[in-house]
This record gives sequence, structure tokens and C-alpha cells, in this order.
Amino acid sequence: MRNAEANLKSLERLSDAFQAAFVRCVHHENQEDAMNTFADVFERKEVKYRISRRQYRMLRAAFGERMQEDSFGRSLVTSRYFDTEERSLIARSLEKPLYKEKLRVRTYGTDADRAFVELKKKFKGIVYKRRIAMTPRSAERFLGGLPYDEALACARGDESARDIEPTIRSTQIAHEIEAFMDRWDALTPSMDIAVDRIALASAETDEEPPVRITFDRSVFYRDPRMLDAGWTELLNPGEAIMEIKVTGSYPLWLVRALDAVEAYPTSFSKYGEAYRRIKGMKAEGCLPSNAPAA
Repeated sequence: MRNAEANLKSLERLSDAFQAAFVRCVHHENQEDAMNTFADVFERKEVKYRISRRQYRMLRAAFGERMQEDSFGRSLVTSRYFDTEERSLIARSLEKPLYKEKLRVRTYGTDADRAFVELKKKFKGIVYKRRIAMTPRSAERFLGGLPYDEALACARGDESARDIEPTIRSTQIAHEIEAFMDRWDALTPSMDIAVDRIALASAETDEEPPVRITFDRSVFYRDPRMLDAGWTELLNPGEAIMEIKVTGSYPLWLVRALDAVEAYPTSFSKYGEAYRRIKGMKAEGCLPSNAPAA
């Protein structure tokens, strides 16, 4: 408990130097390795909207040909979040500090043979995400405390691990994740989140930066610390969480589409809301009273 409190105090002392250093690192690494088949470093704004079924239909119609399903398209996205015994990370996150961070492992699909271990930081509204790809078995061992190289070795020989090899960059990111886990002592599974996601992406042009938009529907949570815990729905019927991910300003067509359906940004964390539920706390991020109904 003392270590957790010390970590919380140390986070409060972070300054603009963190952002400057991290941005330089991300820029360098984005130039460094064009061989990756997936993005492992992100720096962007991520804005959430809690919308009704009718707003969803209207937005999809307004987007038209500008937004197409990306390589993931529609998929089941399952995330397991790791936290301290007291769940200090999510408790502090709900206080809306200047800087916050979380650790999770994510899979796509019902029979995924690849897992992404992700360290996600947010500073002054900008999200910085770094992740490594592993097999689910290797990820479980890595998050259980096994060194990165040894965790990867556990899956050698598996067909699913044929194209997963450590690189200079993945090893660096793994060391950052290991340092994060060491700093917080024992991190254990804290919450499971499963969503039915539709992922859209715009074409990158010289006139405007790319836009990525996801719609999460049928959002469920489960407490892995509870014996035989079942899945519980997180949203009201017909609701969805739309998340807009951009590196700069919204293009004008997107601003107009959001204004037309009266969609407004909301503070909503799936892990945070699930934590509120199991703690019996008041919910946050309900649909605005003037939002178009289903």
C-alpha cells in the first residue's frame, strides 16, 4: 500500500518534460521500423461519445463513403485490465488527473491466436499507446512476471507464433512494460471487458489527416477476481460508445455530422464504469437528455 501511495505522489510531479520526451521518442520510432505488420506506437487524441441507436444510424449515413471499415471491420474485442490489489490505477484515473496510465492485454475475434500487451498513457488529453504482439499463452506468462524473451520462448513451435520474433523496438517496449509492472509491485487481472466493435477509417489525403472511428456496442464486463463471475452488460439497450481517434483537428465534414445529430463528447471509461458498478458507485457518462432517441 505504501508503494502504491508513493507511486501516486510521484505521478503528480510529472511535468511538460514527460510529454516532450515521449513525443520525441514516438517520432523517432515511427521513422525507425517500416517492417512491422501492425502499429505498435500511437500518439493521438481519442474522444468518446455515448450515442443512441438513432444517432448511430444517422452518423453512418452522414459518413457515407468517407469512412470505410478497416482491416478489423466488425469484431469481438476482449480486454483484460491489470491493477493493484486496491485497484489504485483505475481509482486514480477516475479523479481525472493530468497524467494517467493503464495496462491491458487485448485480443480480437473469438479464436484469437495473437494478443497485444498494451501500456496506455494519457497526458494533457493526448493518448500515447505502446504495445507488443504475443501469443495469448506468452502474454499470460509475461504479465505473470516472466521476462519478455522467456515468455516468447514458451510459444516457440506453435503455429500461431511463427511470425512473432523479438525486435529491438518490441524489446524496448517490453522493458518499459516490465518497468511499469515493477513500479507498481504486483499487478493482477482486475477487469475483463468485451465489446462488439465496428472500426472505420478514412483514406489519408494531402488535404486532411486520417480519421479512425470505432463504435462499441453490446459492451460487457466481468470481475476476474470474483469466483465464477459472469458477464454483465454495461450500457443501456440501444446505446453505443463512439470513439473518434485523430492526430489533429476534426475535418469540417465530421464536425458537421456530429452537430447534425447533437452528439457531444463525454467522459466515459469502460473499465472505469465497470469499476463503479462493482463498487456500487454512481454511474457516469449517461446519454444527454436531448439526444435523439432510438
